[in-house]
Amino acid sequence: MIFTSMAIKNFRNFEDISVDLQNKNVFFGMNDIGKTNLLCAIRYLFDRDMRRNDLVDSDYFKRRISTPIEITATIDIGDKHIDTDKLRAKLKGNIGSGDTTVFIKLTAEYDEQESRGDIILKWGCDENKLVEMKSTSGGFVELDSIFQVYYINSYIDLNNLFKKNISTLVKKDEAHIDEDREAELAIEKKVEEINAEISKLSGVKSFEGKLTPSYKKMRKEDISISIKSDFAISSLYSNIVPYIHKDGETGEYPTQGEGRKKLVAYSVYNILAENTADKKINLFLIEEPETHLHKSMQSALSYFLFNADANNNMLNYLFISTHSPFILNDMDDVNLVRIYNSDKIISGSEFYHVPDEWSKVKKKLNRSLSEAIFADKVLLVEGESECILFERVLSEKDPYYESKGVCLVSVEGIGFKIYADILCKLGIKCVVKTDNDIFKIPKSNPVAYQTAGFSRVNGLVELFTVESDKSNRILLNVEKTLSENTNDVKKSQYTQNKNILDKIRTNYEIHLSCVGLEEDLYECLGERLVELTKANPVEHLQKSKQHNMVELVSKLEKEDCDKIYSDYNFACLKAVQE
Repeated sequence: MIFTSMAIKNFRNFEDISVDLQNKNVFFGMNDIGKTNLLCAIRYLFDRDMRRNDLVDSDYFKRRISTPIEITATIDIGDKHIDTDKLRAKLKGNIGSGDTTVFIKLTAEYDEQESRGDIILKWGCDENKLVEMKSTSGGFVELDSIFQVYYINSYIDLNNLFKKNISTLVKKDEAHIDEDREAELAIEKKVEEINAEISKLSGVKSFEGKLTPSYKKMRKEDISISIKSDFAISSLYSNIVPYIHKDGETGEYPTQGEGRKKLVAYSVYNILAENTADKKINLFLIEEPETHLHKSMQSALSYFLFNADANNNMLNYLFISTHSPFILNDMDDVNLVRIYNSDKIISGSEFYHVPDEWSKVKKKLNRSLSEAIFADKVLLVEGESECILFERVLSEKDPYYESKGVCLVSVEGIGFKIYADILCKLGIKCVVKTDNDIFKIPKSNPVAYQTAGFSRVNGLVELFTVESDKSNRILLNVEKTLSENTNDVKKSQYTQNKNILDKIRTNYEIHLSCVGLEEDLYECLGERLVELTKANPVEHLQKSKQHNMVELVSKLEKEDCDKIYSDYNFACLKAVQE
């Protein structure tokens, strides 16, 4: 089974929103935009514990209680998965053998006399002919026998989680019942010994000496009251708590530190999910898991969340809200959902699968991408040299540019499409700065060259052009043969196509260098760049690129940065701030 969408109407800050889903979903966006409310909508639909909380007037969009709340999940059941079989079995007469889509819908009309919304759940394979689910007096519906929701909020109380589920987590093994009984008798004997020692304590003796006479004043009985530990009387496991044992050491330590507690708690939830996996479909709803975690622990948690081997294939249905790029370090086959625009909530979503060429270094790709998706405007550049220079210039113009949602990302070469495609579909403004490369065509005879920079621009234009405007897209004439690959040829090609390149800048925010970064910088600063590098500036900056660029930007003055910012060759810097 595959979650395909969620539609929400008149619920909290959602007037009418539809979100594309998959089985692993990450919700992100600014604060107070609705990520938590989105998780709440899913909980009201699938979580009986949540439905026990009445829907009140403030749960209705702008308190429009005359319009019902509607929350609808759409699930594809066209596959032959065990979870699909669980869902089909419960739907029984409400599904045909050829049906491949299930709709699960919550409606809540507001009852003014009761001051609450009356929740009704329906399901079926025809959205216009859904069948109401049977409900017991306790509010249990058929849906609750299929789905088990694990809601994990930002602040996990490990001890409460452990005590609440201790009977599930610590079960006797029938194969070792005799050994258990022997151990229990030994424990009872030791508890008796402990209580004997407790009774010798002066404070206990004093208290017992006062307690029995006080009781006898109210009721004269031939009894005495003693103080003992109820450890073994109430429950053998009632006081069990997790401890940490360091390998190679004899000592044990309480599970201290919020980060460690959180990771242990996730392990507990994973075990709970294993216990219900045979009978139910486990849904994990996780709110801002990064809270209280150092970035290294966030990365560890990312591995657990997105790696089936790490979580024993238990976290197959994930709905996560986050503000942290580190939580996404190991993401793959994930649906990224951006919630934005506080006035009229909208969403952009895109399924993300790590491309094969990045599979061995996917953390590197994920790290850059996840930083970008949390921004409002992204400038994509070819390498770290551009990032180093542009960060210096933008910081001079506006020290707070990052807090205003601007992000610089190196694509580590020319792989712009991977980033640009996802960013555009998520509704994030994307500006591109790339070099005017000309490459020799391999094995060409006679030797031929290709205007690779022009081809790259055309590919991005195709990507950025909306379907309805394909006939009006602006493309460059890509030359297939050139006599040689030189800066003069690149400049000549650029000059001949400048009008089209300017239109592409305006329409698509794709900025092609006249030649390359170093040549453009020299054209901008001229002799000032010679003065700063004390060498042939282009050759100097192209050699030991990052090191020499770091050295250069440390020498740039405000006037230098202003000149770069205002230069035609670096118009991408203004574009990303507009």
